[in-house]
Amino acid sequence: MSEIKKILVIDDEKMLHTMLKSIFASYGFEVISAFTGEEGLVEAVAKKPDLVILDVLMPGIKGREVCKRLKADPVTRDIPVLFLTAKDSEEDVQAELEAGAVGHVTKPINSMALLRQVKKILGIN
Repeated sequence: MSEIKKILVIDDEKMLHTMLKSIFASYGFEVISAFTGEEGLVEAVAKKPDLVILDVLMPGIKGREVCKRLKADPVTRDIPVLFLTAKDSEEDVQAELEAGAVGHVTKPINSMALLRQVKKILGIN
């Protein structure tokens, strides 16, 4: 078995973390939770996840700013960032990509679509 892939979820909704942990654990992923942008930045440097799943609207540092900071830091710049957010206009998606994200998934979550996207980003069949 290959190494366990770590996914850092940065979102202020506790129920979302519970749901994502359940989904990803059943497929062998480790989920690290952060509930603020500030906490997410610290966890990303400390744990070096294989993927960051990030919300746009959070208290404190907003998601796009978190993404920009992750991409500006040599320690975290190569970690792919996937936005998971209710904001889904073309302008929102474009702003996320310009911040450095590799993709966008809209809430409410379709767990199979999210899982397909995560596996694609991580290069897992």
